[in-house]
Amino acid sequence: MGYWQVAVNDTDKQKTAFATRRGLYEFSVMPFGLCNAPATFQRLMESVLRGLQFETCLVYLDDIIVLGKSFEEMIANLSQVFDRLQQAGLKLKAKKCNLFASEVEYLGHVVSEDGIATSGDKTKVIKNWPVPCNVTEVRSFLGLCSYYRRFVPNFASLASPLHKLTKMGTRFDWTQACQEAFLTLKEALTSAPILANPNFAYPFILDTDASDQSIGAVLSQNIDGTERVCAFASRTLSKSERRYCVTRKELLAVVHFVKHFRHYLYGRKFLIRTDHSSLRWLMQFKNPENQLARWLEILSEFDFEIQHRPGRQHCNADALSRVPCRQCGYITEWDKDDVDPLANKVYSASSHTINSLRDMQAEDKDLIKVRGWLNSKVRPDSKVVQSESYYLKSLYSQFDRLCQLDGILYRKWEDFEASMTKYQALVPLSQRRVILRYCHDEKTAGHLGIKKTLEKVRQGYYWPKMQSDVRLYVNGCEFCTKRKGENKTKRAPMKLVQTGYPMERIAIDILGELPLTESGNKYILVISDYFTKWTESFPMPNMEARTVAKTLVEQVVTRFGVPAAIHSDQGSQFESNLFQEMCMLLRINKTHTTPYHPQSDGMVERFNRTLTAMLSAFVNENHTDWDEQLQYVMMAYRSSEHETTGLTPNFLMLGREICTPLDVMFEMPSSVKAIPQNKWCWILQERMENAHSHVRLHTAQSMQRQKHYYDRKLHWEKYSSGDKVCVFFPRVQQGKSPKFTSYWKGPFTVKQKMSDINYVVDCGKKGMDQVIHVDRMRPLRSQTLIGESLEEDSLDLNTNAADQTIEKSVDSGNDDNYSNDVTEHTDKEQHVSSRPFRTKRPPQWLKDYETGN
Repeated sequence: MGYWQVAVNDTDKQKTAFATRRGLYEFSVMPFGLCNAPATFQRLMESVLRGLQFETCLVYLDDIIVLGKSFEEMIANLSQVFDRLQQAGLKLKAKKCNLFASEVEYLGHVVSEDGIATSGDKTKVIKNWPVPCNVTEVRSFLGLCSYYRRFVPNFASLASPLHKLTKMGTRFDWTQACQEAFLTLKEALTSAPILANPNFAYPFILDTDASDQSIGAVLSQNIDGTERVCAFASRTLSKSERRYCVTRKELLAVVHFVKHFRHYLYGRKFLIRTDHSSLRWLMQFKNPENQLARWLEILSEFDFEIQHRPGRQHCNADALSRVPCRQCGYITEWDKDDVDPLANKVYSASSHTINSLRDMQAEDKDLIKVRGWLNSKVRPDSKVVQSESYYLKSLYSQFDRLCQLDGILYRKWEDFEASMTKYQALVPLSQRRVILRYCHDEKTAGHLGIKKTLEKVRQGYYWPKMQSDVRLYVNGCEFCTKRKGENKTKRAPMKLVQTGYPMERIAIDILGELPLTESGNKYILVISDYFTKWTESFPMPNMEARTVAKTLVEQVVTRFGVPAAIHSDQGSQFESNLFQEMCMLLRINKTHTTPYHPQSDGMVERFNRTLTAMLSAFVNENHTDWDEQLQYVMMAYRSSEHETTGLTPNFLMLGREICTPLDVMFEMPSSVKAIPQNKWCWILQERMENAHSHVRLHTAQSMQRQKHYYDRKLHWEKYSSGDKVCVFFPRVQQGKSPKFTSYWKGPFTVKQKMSDINYVVDCGKKGMDQVIHVDRMRPLRSQTLIGESLEEDSLDLNTNAADQTIEKSVDSGNDDNYSNDVTEHTDKEQHVSSRPFRTKRPPQWLKDYETGN
């Protein structure tokens, strides 16, 4: 125990005191757990072995490595170390001493004459590490892996999917990419190579490379014709660095890793190898400016030579980019012979697409037969295609429109309005998603609606059921699903909540934060009875659970009794343990709204608007006396007839109307007749029974009327367990624009159906499921194309079928997110109604005329 050999100063012993059942004790030697203990012990060891470190021995806390190239040298060095320890009064434990070893495990590494390797115990832990279930476990795994990152080439790129999970605000979603990264890192670390010990008699070689996400480097030496790796290094790029051009990224890799390996490279000549040819002229730039000038100033301290190595030979640095970028004007001057990729961008992309399409057509079994028909220039008998696929049957019916140009199969049609013939390439099943992605998902497509996407596809491509595939693809687009506006008609019908007597069910809510009053109040606790509409409002200095529960009990329960049920939103004070315990003690059934769905507590939410409007008419200019006006406006509200019940809350709760200041001012006669005391209770009971019956009838009629207007033209989605959905979260992260923010998050998985309107959804937040109202859910539809699921279908094989409409019309809707009614192209392009074909009658104004056929 090294720490216990260090005495504690007498004046400091009291700081180490601890209590036991046998009394109070103090440490006389340095214990574990003191904040300065490691630094104190390290300082002691460095003081004892001063002058021997790095030449005779290495020391880290209580671990000492004594070096020696021969037996004699080792004996001499051991003697020096033992003498120093003896002089300092420090003792060694014989069991922990390993003498004359050729291999030693030190700080999690195995050091030998061959080099440095990972510790077997540590890599065994990594190999048996279970799949992380949360962010904390991911951080723990990455922490252990990062300790050995020097042994893994391109570590940053491999671990990138896992690092993304640890970013603040990121939902924990263990994807396939995360699983692959997890397994790849485990495999890489359990089979990590032995890194050679640097030999400063030989020059170093630094291989660098950059990709879109990270930069990496390999430090090695060529010793006796064998290139031995000394270290690997890598890191991910920041958001701003990812926007660098290729050349700038490659230069960043050089600068960063020259600084990273400075202790190896400084003062020695070394070789930098890169697959980016433009960097050969790195030190010859004239008049560099800004960032480039600063980087070149850093590199000017080092003596190096840059060598270009083609990407196929540069695999140890994991080359990912080789084409120079024209964003850097100063590179162009040294790279005039290179072909400008931007100048040939259109040609290259077009050539690649055409060649791919030609190859895919040549591999498609249906199009091989179509090519055979066209080559023979003979249309086969219809019996030949009776047992073939729907795709081939459809093309057979349009045989007269098919042609072959430059090895590509096309479908042609005449555009009479433009007086030209247009050609649509026949797209095999394997290429349809590619075409749809380019016509909908890419920047140049803009995620537009069905109609506009269909028009783009039609410009150059064709396949049967293309219109339906476009509709399926656009409706199933995850980005469009999240960005589309809320559909007011797609919501659940209104659910009616009826009560039978006063204080059976109350709603509770907090209004605020309001301006601070002189009494120190900032919030209003609003409590409303569902049956009588009797409402109470109490000012509060805060909205802590203790304050809310105390107010509820002292101001409501003690005056009106214990309610059977309390309904609230999911405020922390209402969901707190204290509030829940209070409800359990009083046997109150506590219910709450679903998140982000205040309509479930609509009565009290609507009253809050009324209360705010009433208070605004009487508060002072500074709005600091609203708590003084609160009970006056509540008197006014409870004295007013409620639209739903047809009676005032006062009458329904008290059995009479109260006397108002207006009644006193004009000396209005009392509406209550003098009745003997023994008869009053019977009359009051009869009056309340009649009033309650009246309320039940009027409330039921009012609620049915509201439901009728609310439910008009409504239709809502119904979900099953396992369905994928997007959920509405109306929050905007700080620093982001609401205009560009998508409030629909997902995809998430429906786990359980609680009712027709409430579902349990796995929202991926800290592993907790949430109850979500159906109004906040939107289905994430499948993008499975018809051709991917269709086996056989019937098709009229009449030779004139080419003139018939092949596709059904697309659902109508908004032009940006849905398609207007369109049909497949025929000889003359036209838009027709989606209404079914029928016999059209002559217009009414022609009834007096004879019309020809």
